[in-house]
Amino acid sequence: MTGDGVNDALALKRADIGIAVADATDAARGASNIVLTEPGLSVIVSAVLTSWAIFQRMKNYTIYGVSITIRVVLGFMLLALLWKFDFSPFMVLIIAILNDGTIMTISKDKVKPSPMPDSWKLKEIFLTGIVFGTDLAVMTENVGVRSIRNNEYELTAALYLQVSIVSQALIFVTRSRSWSYVERPGLLLLTAFLIAQQVLRIVNSYNDKSSYKELSEIAEQAQKRAEVARGLRKLITVKGHVESVVKLKGLDNDTIQQQYTL
Repeated sequence: MTGDGVNDALALKRADIGIAVADATDAARGASNIVLTEPGLSVIVSAVLTSWAIFQRMKNYTIYGVSITIRVVLGFMLLALLWKFDFSPFMVLIIAILNDGTIMTISKDKVKPSPMPDSWKLKEIFLTGIVFGTDLAVMTENVGVRSIRNNEYELTAALYLQVSIVSQALIFVTRSRSWSYVERPGLLLLTAFLIAQQVLRIVNSYNDKSSYKELSEIAEQAQKRAEVARGLRKLITVKGHVESVVKLKGLDNDTIQQQYTL
């Protein structure tokens, strides 16, 4: 519904989408959902196309968010549980920060919106994200290069680059309605991706990979200390309970201590 006068205010308010033209009265502007700032009605087409593009960006972001969450969580869980592989928390944090920084540029991305009015198909969005994320997590082991199982440092570097590069390259798949290499991404998104990849390569090159084993040993030592501390607490609790019973019974504490050993 479009209108410009006071008489149109009620109709604009009750309409699904009320549009006040450029020279509309204040009453019509206040009752409408959209206020045109330029004369004519052709700008309505631009507003609709812009809203479709915004919706498509939000949909792409949601699919990527679901995919990358499943991919990172499931991927690192499989690495830790099945292959007993430890990653430095700092390295994982770098991946998370760079992923967030790259995905922020999707707000300025060049997208191809749906030719028809679209809606939030949550089942389709989450199913797509689960398929992408699970596939990448399960395929983490198969990098497709020569075997480097006997070289721990090379294996760590290759695995880290595979996780980081594929995680960020996933955005080019989730943003496309067809083949990812057919739809050209926005310049800002492409630049952010390239910068993030350079940062990841530098961090991976100069990071001390021998610290992974040290961190694992530190974690094991901390776990052993926690078990010893729990045992000491139980010991102190049992001893205190025995002494309290001795006092209540009026027995000689020194005599009782000779009869039991903790």
